[in-house]
Amino acid sequence: MLKHDQVIAIVGIAGLALVVQLLLKAGLPPSAAWLDYAEPAVAAVLLALWGFDRTLWHWPMFRALGGRIPDLRGTWKTTLRSSWVNPETNAPGPPIEAYMVVRQTFSTLSLRLMTAESSSELLSVQLLASADDTFRVAAIYRNEPKVEVRHRSQIHYGGLLLTVQGEPPSRLEGHYWTDRNTRGDILLETRDRQLFARFDQAKSALADRESS
Repeated sequence: MLKHDQVIAIVGIAGLALVVQLLLKAGLPPSAAWLDYAEPAVAAVLLALWGFDRTLWHWPMFRALGGRIPDLRGTWKTTLRSSWVNPETNAPGPPIEAYMVVRQTFSTLSLRLMTAESSSELLSVQLLASADDTFRVAAIYRNEPKVEVRHRSQIHYGGLLLTVQGEPPSRLEGHYWTDRNTRGDILLETRDRQLFARFDQAKSALADRESS
């Protein structure tokens, strides 16, 4: 997926080249006055690009232009199953309830994972297209537990790899690993289009959605 500034540069150059070509075919001599023609044309192209990047890319009529990038926007109910084993009981820990907030445009993608005790921010993320037209999300993240639990859960880094399932996407599934030598499975299902800032807000909204 192209970066935002790369897309703007490509379209801007293409728009300017189109204006120059039209002026040459019209037989006008080269002059600084060409800029008077180029500026509104390039501005129109960039405005169209902005609209496509922010909104139009996920509209059905424009899906092919965007390479059929999956629309992942919203807040997803997430379940984490860790390989961590309680040293006192020698039993695996219970599944962890979490919520993944996905913000997305055509050129950008950001994910934030919230649990009752921590929040994970992505440092790097890439949407990967496979040869069979499926997509995966690969990311590196930083997890910050709340201060009151850092005596047993320190700030740490990790990575995750998710496979996008369904069209439109209805589920993401994969695994994660951390620099604390733990790993596990991660499942995203049930989505609310609203973007929540707090764990309790997301939990309440998704619970209402599942019960309705």
